[in-house]
Amino acid sequence: MNDEKRERIFNIASDTVKFSILFLLAVTALIMIIAMFDKNTVSEAPIGSFDSTELRSGWSMTYEGDSREVTLPAAVSSSTGDEIILSRTLPEGLNDGMSLMARGSMQNVSIFIGGELRESYSSSTSDDLSYFLPSAYVVTQIGSADSGKKITIHLTVKNKGTLNTVSIGYGNNVWFGVIGDALAVNIIAVILLFCGIVTAAAVRLLGWNERTEAAGWLSLLITDVALWIISESQIRQLIFSRPSMSQFFSYLAFDLMIPFACLYFDAVQHKIYHRRYLVIEVAALIETIVSILLSLSGIAEMFVTLRIMHVIAFVSIIIVVVNIVTDVIKKRIVSYRISVVGALIFVVMSLIELAGFYSPKTVMFGVYLCIGLVGLLGATLLQALRDVSEDRHKREESRMAMTINTIETIAGAIDARDEYTGGHSERVGLYAGRLAREMAAVYDLTEDDILRIRYIGLVHDIGKIGVADGVLNKSGRLSDEEFTLMKKHTEIGYEIMASLGGEVEGMLDGIRYHHERFDGKGYPDGLSGTDIPLVARILALADSYDAMTSNRVYRKRLSSDEVRDELVRCSGTQFDPALTEIFVSLIDRGELSADIRDGKATDSEGRIRSSSVLENRLSSDLLENVSIFNPSHIRMLCYILKLMEKKEMEYRVLMFDAGDVDSGRIKRLEDAIKEQIRGHDINVKYTDSSNVAAFFDRTREETDRIIDRIKENCGADMTVSEF
Repeated sequence: MNDEKRERIFNIASDTVKFSILFLLAVTALIMIIAMFDKNTVSEAPIGSFDSTELRSGWSMTYEGDSREVTLPAAVSSSTGDEIILSRTLPEGLNDGMSLMARGSMQNVSIFIGGELRESYSSSTSDDLSYFLPSAYVVTQIGSADSGKKITIHLTVKNKGTLNTVSIGYGNNVWFGVIGDALAVNIIAVILLFCGIVTAAAVRLLGWNERTEAAGWLSLLITDVALWIISESQIRQLIFSRPSMSQFFSYLAFDLMIPFACLYFDAVQHKIYHRRYLVIEVAALIETIVSILLSLSGIAEMFVTLRIMHVIAFVSIIIVVVNIVTDVIKKRIVSYRISVVGALIFVVMSLIELAGFYSPKTVMFGVYLCIGLVGLLGATLLQALRDVSEDRHKREESRMAMTINTIETIAGAIDARDEYTGGHSERVGLYAGRLAREMAAVYDLTEDDILRIRYIGLVHDIGKIGVADGVLNKSGRLSDEEFTLMKKHTEIGYEIMASLGGEVEGMLDGIRYHHERFDGKGYPDGLSGTDIPLVARILALADSYDAMTSNRVYRKRLSSDEVRDELVRCSGTQFDPALTEIFVSLIDRGELSADIRDGKATDSEGRIRSSSVLENRLSSDLLENVSIFNPSHIRMLCYILKLMEKKEMEYRVLMFDAGDVDSGRIKRLEDAIKEQIRGHDINVKYTDSSNVAAFFDRTREETDRIIDRIKENCGADMTVSEF
């Protein structure tokens, strides 16, 4: 069994194990859900009953001298201090050890059975108690002797006339229904509390900064809301030894929600609306402090001033919505578009929670706020994951951009050394990218692949850095020894980029193998057919095409028909036949590259670049054996122009030709040009009688004036060419 087959079997086994584990996890979750919600207990062992009986019907209600039948639960339109009396006959067959439970919704509750007061829950029992008692369940023991007796419940309205259901059951069974109803919201509250504490600890560990601020405020908001939900829970009597103390705790926790929420939204929205949120935060803080002082002084209880905080909460909700809408209009929402979904869920649920406070019916506080917080937390986590992914992508893009800039700089440096093939690397990159785009559908190449191939084309000749100038810039054909040294540029380039890590995928293959031939007669390794990496086969075509369409020191560029014929002739021997067919079709349609016109590179607006025109002029003059004063200086000027063109910094490049070799006139020309040169301008001698001057950041009018002044000194018959 070979290694590849063994590896494939190992991967299949690994994937099967992972799938099996996930499948068993799903089955476990399904069994748990069935165990929680399936009511079919026929096949279960008997464990007794936890049920209680609700006394809903048969009640007579007396209010303001009027009596009528009522079914519980119910709501009565009433005012603070009003007395409501409920009465009915207890069922027959009661047994000893039973309990009766009634709930007071912030009301004084007194339970009479057979005219005897059995239990009382009232603010008048202590001067320290708030008039607005927290809602609570009142439990009294009943037995067989109470069967058929009359029960009377006196309620003193403090907030609203809510009439809750009365329950009877054995022992503590009356609590099971309450616990069952409140269990889900309390579990969620505890989970949220845990999440808030863990998130706060994580933020503390990472450090409070601009990136973690929103998470920090959210953790405090979650913690505060979770504590409020627990303090408002229907089973708070089972949690707190002093329920009345939980009432004050509940008020303070609610007051803190508003500033915490504002601080969170302010951080999420990048402090754009900081002043608006600050006003709400200050108002909430002042209201809280004033409420505490008024309560301690006995002037007004916190329950009364709580309505002011409700107004502040409502205003803050409106501000949040307005800010979100503003960000949508101004297209700033993109930075937190996932968080905003959770924010809207939280806002809607908060409004419903506020409305529940004023509902005449009994409301389990915290249910909707829990839903809102879960939505907000979930969206925030997703936003955080997206931000992390986006940051990683941006870092990757930044790293790639640095790599690409390095590649482009190296490519320019290569071209700057080669006096006879100026712009070759850039053109090869463009041709390779265009071919890759044309073959993308068949070869499943992405936009990133196409861009990557283009940049590999830019640096494919990096190994020429290690080739001696005498070989690289030899004016005639190379000897066998020189050609052997020239061929080494593929291996030199490979080793250079390998030592740098080869950041771009396929770069090393493109550099090493772009001179391999499809028939196996290439170099350096004699690869053949599809053993040659795809990127190298693409570069081989682009490289040869540019060589044929460019002027070389030993020949002029070939015509389009000659180039086409040569590519077809070498298809299957030098070039991949499938890629050659695609490449030739591009030539036939005249679509080889939108960035190259007549062998010259163009800018983003289709204008031929000055650097490319000057390169082309140098190449042509060298081919015509024109005596260039120093070709390497001109190549360096082209390199500088390219660097500036990439930054969209414009040079106006002019060639001044005195027309003859009269030393006096040439001297006047050089002196006249020097007078016009500024700090960033460049003046390079081209031939004995001409200079190339590059003027940085000059307008057309300024360059026209420069030309006129130079002609005044050197004669109107002097030739001026612009690149």
